[in-house]
Amino acid sequence: MSTDAPLMIAVAPNGARKTKHDHPALPLTPQELADTAASCREAGACMIHLHVRNKQGKHSLDPDLYLQAIGAVRESVGQDMIIQITTEAVGVYQPREQIASVRKVKPEAVSLAIRELCPTEKDEPMAAQFFEWLYRERIVPQYILYDLQDIHRFSEMQQRGMIPGNIHTIMLVLGRYSENQESIPEDLDPLLDAIGSNDIWWLCAFGKTESQCMSRAASRGGHCRVGFENNLSLTDGSMAPNNANLVQVVQHAAALIGREPASADQARALMDSHY
Repeated sequence: MSTDAPLMIAVAPNGARKTKHDHPALPLTPQELADTAASCREAGACMIHLHVRNKQGKHSLDPDLYLQAIGAVRESVGQDMIIQITTEAVGVYQPREQIASVRKVKPEAVSLAIRELCPTEKDEPMAAQFFEWLYRERIVPQYILYDLQDIHRFSEMQQRGMIPGNIHTIMLVLGRYSENQESIPEDLDPLLDAIGSNDIWWLCAFGKTESQCMSRAASRGGHCRVGFENNLSLTDGSMAPNNANLVQVVQHAAALIGREPASADQARALMDSHY
């Protein structure tokens, strides 16, 4: 991916685990997510990565909760943002439950951790059928790859024809399993050496070095996901007032190297190359 290409910026505003005790501005309700989407769109984001919570504030894959949140965000920003849901298991949901949620919601886009959706060989036939269904429905999958082992398995699954399409959208992750969940920008390099040359790749990074990692990704032709799910801090170490501030940090850094933020329509065109 050329560094001249528009930079896709996604906001991950809440995640599965954080609460308002972590940050009072953490958006949890559909209206809070809708308001966050609007402010982040103005800051330069073209996508929102949705997590929803149940009445007890716990992570949920309930399709009805997703549809409520999607409706609120659409009312707020129209088609000016891509809405991506998550299938994150959080040690609660099994692959069959994750797949069932996506099939009912039929979102525009979805993030999928290969190690969660297809943890063993016996899960592969169900996962392959699901990936084929996503392709037919033109739902854009973003395959989450945490490390070199995930990348090599993903490549092997491609070679065996389990994952349709010639170009794939992947999410590389830094810091998820490191000490204190702090990312090291240089850890991106071996991951990039291992992925396919045609892949459209994004990066998310845990901890206070998020902005440094995003600058490295933008300079290497990647795309960026930021937000309270992974980091609450600005570059000076102070707490970010809201998610839009974290989007602005990336947008400003990318502008210095000549990468303008992609609109939602530009992002759709880029990811439609999957088909």
